[in-house]
Amino acid sequence: MSSTFSITLGGKTYAVTVNGESVTVDGRPFVARVDGDKVLVDNVAYEVQIEGDRAVVGGIAHSLKVEGLDQKGGAGKEGVQRVVAHEGAVTAIMPGKIIRILVEIGEQVSEGDVICILEAMKMENELRAPKTGRIEALYVEPGQDVEMGSVLAEIT
Repeated sequence: MSSTFSITLGGKTYAVTVNGESVTVDGRPFVARVDGDKVLVDNVAYEVQIEGDRAVVGGIAHSLKVEGLDQKGGAGKEGVQRVVAHEGAVTAIMPGKIIRILVEIGEQVSEGDVICILEAMKMENELRAPKTGRIEALYVEPGQDVEMGSVLAEIT
């Protein structure tokens, strides 16, 4: 079940969609997970504390406003912990360009099957399925530049 809401942080508003364990902010997918008092986003750690109507990120306070979030859907730390990269997330191993996608949404794949080809540093890297399952989502297209840790596809 997906939840869509908006977050205004430091005066800038972002559209957020949480679907199972993936998070999309302004149309861009991320891998996010909570590790103690840190939040890891695309493998970069941030110290985050939510204090009422403000968020303290890396020691810097920002005003915070959340609108449209179903409070029964798990606001707070417990809800954030459900938004993690799961074992079926295919992520970019380094910054580069997607040059081929070898699967389609709905297709069955086996662990180790090549999902897409990432060109980085003049090399073609095969990004493989981390588990057997069905392609639930594809977040990239051929020719698209991606950053390290970006979620490219999800397998359920």
